Formats: sequence, C-alpha cells, structure tokens
Amino acid sequence: MVEKIVKVTNKGMISIPAGIRKKHKIKDGDYIIVTEENGEIKIIPIESEESLRKKGLTVEEFREIYKKSRKEDLELER
Repeated sequence: MVEKIVKVTNKGMISIPAGIRKKHKIKDGDYIIVTEENGEIKIIPIESEESLRKKGLTVEEFREIYKKSRKEDLELER
C-alpha cells in the first residue's frame, strides 16, 4: 500500500501524487470515481469503458452519476 499526504485547496481539490498517477495511468481530463464508505474516501480511476462495465456501469449510467454529483456539489457550494 502506498500512502501520501496531500493538501486540500479552498475549493476542495487535491493533487494525486505523480507516482500514483503514473502507476494508474491517470491523465489530465480523465475521470475518477470518489466513494466514501465507513469513514474512508476512495479514489478509483476509470481507465476505459471496459473498466466501467466491470464495475457494473454503462457509460450513460456513469454520465448520469457524474451530472448528479456535479449538481449536488454546486448546491453545497452555495
């Protein structure tokens, strides 16, 4: 397991350390899934349509989840 400490910006953003981004092939513009369970936050890279299917999601379902998530975030920021 790799553990890194990152700082949260005033807009709630974090930077994923370069070594972790390289290992998981996370590039600028890629999407990730952020989940919270039992007090832990998990960041799960989405590499392809195939990886979405393995998680039981279609691309359209992912887009809907993303839109809903963004809408909720914007409402919380008000």
